[in-house]
Amino acid sequence: MAVGGVGRGGGKGRAGGAKGASGPSGAAGASFGGKVDRTESLVGPSGLVGSSNVQGPQATDPIAAQALAIAKRLKNGGFKSKEEATKALVSEVLQEKLNMKSAALTGRIAGALQDDPRLNQVLERLWSKAE
Repeated sequence: MAVGGVGRGGGKGRAGGAKGASGPSGAAGASFGGKVDRTESLVGPSGLVGSSNVQGPQATDPIAAQALAIAKRLKNGGFKSKEEATKALVSEVLQEKLNMKSAALTGRIAGALQDDPRLNQVLERLWSKAE
């Protein structure tokens, strides 16, 4: 098998390169592989194909859905500050994951989230995702 299009006269308008097991008649196989690679980037972690600019951000995880709802409430004026929204988010996570409600623990975790620059940046991105 030849590696490139040497001696074929240019052929079907595609560049040379390694050929598959089917040799020169494998044009369908080469184009199929390219199509699969292009669509892989659209498939999310859930296996569903996402499309941009069709709908706003959607969350399948209940905590992610609650986080987006809190972000929307923050944007619409439901919270006085981002700190208050962060405390509400931490409280929701504690309630959902640990079945626990503690104002002191919520305050300490929210404070730690806001003090860490990397985590604070993640919070800012979350707050900006509100429609």
